Amino acid sequence: MKMYFFKKQQRDYLFFTIALLIFTSLIALPTFANASANSTASIYERYDLSNLLSGWEQINPKSALPTELIPANANERLITKKITVKKGDTLYGVLKKAGVPLKQQRQIVATTLKQKAFRFDVGLTMTLTLRTTPKSKKKELVLLSVQQNKNRRFALRMQPNGTYKPAVERTQYKGKLQYVVGVIKKSFVKDAQYFGLPASLASQAHKLLAERKKLTKKDIVKKDFEVIYEVYPKASGIAPRIQYVRLGKRTSSLQLYFFERGSGGSYYDANGNTIVKKGKIELVKNARMSSKFGYRIHPILKRRILHAGMDYAAPRGTPIHAAADGKVDFIGRKGGYGNQVSLRHNKSTQTSYSHMRKFKKGLKRGSRVKAGDIIGYVGTTGRSTGPHLHFEVRKNGKAVNPLTAELPRPSKLVGVELAQFKLSQVRLLLQVAQQRIMTNTLASLTPEAIAKAAL
Repeated sequence: MKMYFFKKQQRDYLFFTIALLIFTSLIALPTFANASANSTASIYERYDLSNLLSGWEQINPKSALPTELIPANANERLITKKITVKKGDTLYGVLKKAGVPLKQQRQIVATTLKQKAFRFDVGLTMTLTLRTTPKSKKKELVLLSVQQNKNRRFALRMQPNGTYKPAVERTQYKGKLQYVVGVIKKSFVKDAQYFGLPASLASQAHKLLAERKKLTKKDIVKKDFEVIYEVYPKASGIAPRIQYVRLGKRTSSLQLYFFERGSGGSYYDANGNTIVKKGKIELVKNARMSSKFGYRIHPILKRRILHAGMDYAAPRGTPIHAAADGKVDFIGRKGGYGNQVSLRHNKSTQTSYSHMRKFKKGLKRGSRVKAGDIIGYVGTTGRSTGPHLHFEVRKNGKAVNPLTAELPRPSKLVGVELAQFKLSQVRLLLQVAQQRIMTNTLASLTPEAIAKAAL
């Protein structure tokens, strides 16, 4: 097909993406050539570089549902058995009947006893995958799985060292990229919707940009914008996710990319800097500081004691946000604190949020949260005189003043993670460039254009 089918803007975009790919391959990647063998292997595990031009298939080993097992060599044979637990059955008995060796039976029972996600009850359907070789005829269990719902299953997989590793595996749905480009006239949210961006994503894109930089009218009016987002099948129940947002010309614009790392997904600028500001997170929007850190006369106990945190008065049900990235260390009822969530941020730093009305749905011990995520809602449970949030910061177990305490903030991506991030940028831009070129080319193939090309 002749090049005059492509407009100048399309050719420029194609050349830009190819140049970016060459730059990343020749300059950015050799920077990390001295990384360890394990780190290098992790890059190739996450992205299949052989399929570069047709787009990478990104794999998240924590949430993806692994492919079915295949024999390691031609002499091995896999046997799959589906077993439904009946009244009087035991896990030992089921495994023994399936031909699992005694040593493995003990390992499996000991491992499953510690797992909340696995409950051996009447009616439970288990799938056992055993491996055997024709010569020895010795069987060994390589996989025990229980389908919990359409999108999730519990799996117990044999590791190379002979032990078993439990995991809750989720189906990974492949999304479809969509993109919207346009020019802002007055309002980012309204004008983005005018050009075809769904209302919820328009608000989210504006919020992401505002978190990175305070947006004034001057920053928005007459500026180009671009949003790339991913939509998933309805059966997945996954909401559309913004993968890229840009405001202004590409060479001097505000750009943010979504990137999923080990601790979860977040947004970063083109150089791998997090979008979280250095300033403190607003724990409760528009709240009134009703009590500071320090000694005071307790309003209920009527005696002078240390008030180990800060109180923020707000209406019942107002969302409470995490002060920093962390892991849920405790969630539940805790004496006078009422409903409390405690987050562990690092070895020395911990924050707690008390008197909650209720917790965010799905939050549990071990859950990872990002700075600014909603973790619960304002209430007045426990020893409390009214709806408020009691917020504490502890360093090495000792309460410190939240106003002066330094909380950990996400840092810039470096090393292997930065290389993975750069690769994800190239992958995203290549996919969208291909989609644009194909769409515009097909749209230009009118009968008149075909007749002109044939001359």
